[in-house]
This record gives sequence, C-alpha cells and structure tokens, in this order.
Amino acid sequence: MNVTRYDALEIHKKGYEFAIKTRLIHSYARLSIKKYYKNWDTENWGEPINSWDMMATYIGFSLVFLHSLKKLGNTFSSQEEKGIFHLWKYVGYLLGIPESLLPNDKKEATEYFYLWTSVQPPADKDSVLLAHSLLNESLENPILKYQFQRKNLRYLHICCTWFLLDDDVCRRLQIPDVANRNVFPYTKWFINKIYDKTVSRKARIRKGNRDQMKVLTDYLKITQNSNFH
Repeated sequence: MNVTRYDALEIHKKGYEFAIKTRLIHSYARLSIKKYYKNWDTENWGEPINSWDMMATYIGFSLVFLHSLKKLGNTFSSQEEKGIFHLWKYVGYLLGIPESLLPNDKKEATEYFYLWTSVQPPADKDSVLLAHSLLNESLENPILKYQFQRKNLRYLHICCTWFLLDDDVCRRLQIPDVANRNVFPYTKWFINKIYDKTVSRKARIRKGNRDQMKVLTDYLKITQNSNFH
C-alpha cells in the first residue's frame, strides 16, 4: 500500500523509503543467516533471499495478483495491466533485484515464473507448516474481536485458497477441504461482476482506497497497542 499511492515512489517519499528499508532488511537477514547457520546448503538452496527467489516473490505482486483479480470477476484495462508491471518493475529495482530478472509484461512474467517453478522441489513439511501458519494467522489476529469472527475469516481464506490455487497444490500443502468451499468465491465473483457494471471506475477507486486505508489503520493500532506482530 505504501508504494501504490500517488507520488509514493518519488525520491524520499514514503513508498521509496519503505522499499529501501526492505532492501536493507533483506541484506541484514542474508548476512545473519550466513553467519549463524553454518550448515546453509548454498549449492542446493542458493544464497539466502537470493535474486531468483526475490523475482518469484515479486511476480506474486504483478502476474499472480492480476490473475487472482481476474478469476474473482474483476476487470482492468490493458493500460492498467501495463501500469502494474511498470510499477512493480521499479519497486523490484529498488529492492535490488537485477533488472534482467524483472519482466516487462504478462508474457515475460509467465515465462520467468515457469522457469522458477520448474527447478523448485515439491512441497515438503516446511511448506505445509508455512501454509498452515498463514491460514491460522486470522485465529491469532486481534483485529477481529470475537473468536467466531476469526474462525469465519479463516474459513473464507481456505475457500479462496482452493478457488485460486490448483487442487493438487492445495492437497500437497494439506489445505483443509472445507464444506461449500466454492460458495463464497463464486458469490464474490458475481458481486464483482455486478459492481463493475453499475459503479463508475472513479467511485470504485475511491471506495477501494478507503477500505484499504481502514484495514491499514486498524493493523497499525493493533501493533502499537499490543505485542501482536
């Protein structure tokens, strides 16, 4: 959110500073891993937080992001699609990803992501632990007051995971197979289709911005007033 607001990536503006700060965090983590994990297998795993893996993560904010939006019934113009790739190419550059690994469009991003996935090992126990940690985050997140709300949010996350990912991937990650898992995603798809046809683009942008800023404000209040991370 910090990098997508108007003029956020001007030098020394908020988005620019957060991108540089993230680059420094990556550098510190990389050095710390190499210092404290003497058995790090560079030959098989590559350098910690390496450029290739950063590129794949970065594609999650462009190609995968757009694919998921479209699958949920949202529409965007070709100009907006190009804008997303242009924005994240610059963000990736600020993060220290080599320019040669930063795709310019959907075609290049698909090719790069395919190459990356082709050399990745299948999901292992650590992959499963990470996936479940992400799914269970809502159960620990105090942004929702009541436990039943948190459980419902986890359920919705599981439904969307099955909807957006390949079934084989979900099974390898041992994502719970919940009842009526397609109801929420298809309802969301239907609402987005109607919303897209009945509400102006400017109004959708204004509402989306308000909703995102509210979530950000709520999270900031929580992190300032508790030990939640």
